[in-house]
Amino acid sequence: MPTTTDDPLPDLLRALRSRSPADRIRAAKDLARLGWLARDAMPVLVGVLRDTDAKVREAAAHAVGQMGTEALPDLCGMLKHGDKYVRRHAVWALGRLGAEAKSALHFLCVALKDDDPRTATGAAQALGNMGEVAATSIPALTEAMRGTNIVLCRLAAKALSQIGLPAIPALIAHLQHADPFVRGEAALAIGWIGPAAKSAAPYLGQMVRAKSRHSLRDTPPPASHLDRGSLPTAEEPEDSSNSLTPLTPSTDPSSPDETCRVYAAQALGRIGPAAASVVPELRIAVRTGHDALRQAAQQALRNIQGAA
Repeated sequence: MPTTTDDPLPDLLRALRSRSPADRIRAAKDLARLGWLARDAMPVLVGVLRDTDAKVREAAAHAVGQMGTEALPDLCGMLKHGDKYVRRHAVWALGRLGAEAKSALHFLCVALKDDDPRTATGAAQALGNMGEVAATSIPALTEAMRGTNIVLCRLAAKALSQIGLPAIPALIAHLQHADPFVRGEAALAIGWIGPAAKSAAPYLGQMVRAKSRHSLRDTPPPASHLDRGSLPTAEEPEDSSNSLTPLTPSTDPSSPDETCRVYAAQALGRIGPAAASVVPELRIAVRTGHDALRQAAQQALRNIQGAA
């Protein structure tokens, strides 16, 4: 009688070499369910990434992604694979590893420029999941914000907010970008950082006050010239709101510039009491802004002054 064993790996490895694509897919999926317990099968799975059947390659890529940190070298290699679905599984797996995927930083920064939009956005999410460990990716993420992929811009901004304090100078510089979408996403990202982003409050205050980027009082230098200890110098708001020139309400509250002002007000509210220096700008927005801006400014004032 044949002997029985509780180890499913031998049968699954044989199935990976089957002539039937369905058998190979089924075996890869079973190995994925085993996850780290099937790590001894990883060399064979990596070889299956060269399978002629696209669905087999994708199933194998998913399985490799379930193997944890031991798969890091192979996941980095998968980011250069010719099959976009293999690359997608690689970035998604690296994203689940978070800070443990630090050794993949360079490869993820390259993947931000991938021709496949989902691979690029997945790379941004993976970098964000690493948090401050991914600080060296700030230049690549700020460049990604300036591209034509709107989803990538948003996710790169979110990643910068997850990196936190080291990313604030780059986000401040993006408040002056020519594209209002980029400016708005930078403002939102600063808000997500919260009170730690208090150094950005004067610039957000300028956005709330200005009807367009051209009326901002100072232009922050490029992000490449900024670091933690060298933030751009902004003109401090006046102590009295009466000394500021009131704005006339916008004729188009839905315009990109007006949306930026709303996002800036919301960000100031998330910064909270640390943004007390821009209360005058917010008060003017409450008096003269359109409905969305007034509401955002009112909420920001409550958040800033309520805990004062």
